[in-house]
Amino acid sequence: MKFYIIPNMTRRNSKAVTEAVLNKLSELSCTAVMIKDLESIFSSFSNVEYCDSKDAINDCFAVISVGGDGSFIHAAKIATEYNKPILCVNAGKLAYLACLESDEIGLLEKVIKNEYLTEKRMVLDVSIIDKAGKILYHSSCINDAVVSRSGVIRIMKLSVSCNGTPLIHYMADGVIVATPTGSTAYSLSAGGPIVEPCVESMMLTPVCPHSVFSRTVVLDGASELEIAHDNSGEAILSCDGQTAVNIPKNAVVTVKRSQDYATFIKIKEDTFIDILNKKISG
Repeated sequence: MKFYIIPNMTRRNSKAVTEAVLNKLSELSCTAVMIKDLESIFSSFSNVEYCDSKDAINDCFAVISVGGDGSFIHAAKIATEYNKPILCVNAGKLAYLACLESDEIGLLEKVIKNEYLTEKRMVLDVSIIDKAGKILYHSSCINDAVVSRSGVIRIMKLSVSCNGTPLIHYMADGVIVATPTGSTAYSLSAGGPIVEPCVESMMLTPVCPHSVFSRTVVLDGASELEIAHDNSGEAILSCDGQTAVNIPKNAVVTVKRSQDYATFIKIKEDTFIDILNKKISG
C-alpha cells in the first residue's frame, strides 16, 4: 500500500514526526511517496519513492499531511483534486483538524487493517467574475473565502446577495464565507459560530463591522452567494489563507458549494464535541 506524504518542513518538529511516520509505514510494509525536493532530507529511508509530479498521488491509497491545520488544508485540497482520502499527523500546536498526534503514529496500523471511518467535508467553489460574465479566477476552499481591502486599512462597503436576492450590506474591513470545517478558523476569531461538520451550511461573517448589529448569517449549504465591493479601493480575495488575488473594479466574487467533497480519515473514536472540549474549550 502506498501513501503520499506532504510534510510542512517549516515546522520545527516536522522532520522528526515525518521520520516517525516513515518508520511506521516501513514496519507495516508500506511505501511512502514524496516529491523529489525532499530526497536529500529523507534519503536514508528505503521505503520512500520520489516523484517529479503530484500525479503520483493517483497510485497512492491516501495522502498523509504532517504539520498543523494550515498544512493540512493545503494538502487536503490536493487530495480532493485527486479524489483521495487524507489524514493529518500533528507537528504543530493546536491542529484542530489533526487525525493523530505525534505520539499516536502507531495507530496508522488501523488504516492498513481497514479499521477507520471517513468523513465527507463540504468544499466551496469560489470565482471572480467581471461584469461581462467572464471568469477571471477560480479556486476551491475547504475552510473559507475572505474578501477584504488590500494595502491601506480602510473600511469598505460590501453588498452580498443570496440566490439572486439582496441579502445584506456591510461596512467592514472584509467578509468571511466559511464552511463548517472553517468555522473553527478565521471565522471563529471574527466572532462566528462553531458549526458541526455534518451540518452543510455557509457562515457569512463580517470582519470588524462598523455596526452594533452585524452578526454572522448562517445559510443553507446549497446557497449561491455574490459579493460586490464599492470600487473605492483595491479589494482582494483569499481562499484558505493562500496568496490573495485582486478583485478588479466592477467584478464580483461568487461562492457556492462544490460538487466535490474532501474526505478526512478518522481513526480515533473521539467525537466533534470531544475535540472541541480538548482543543478549544480547554
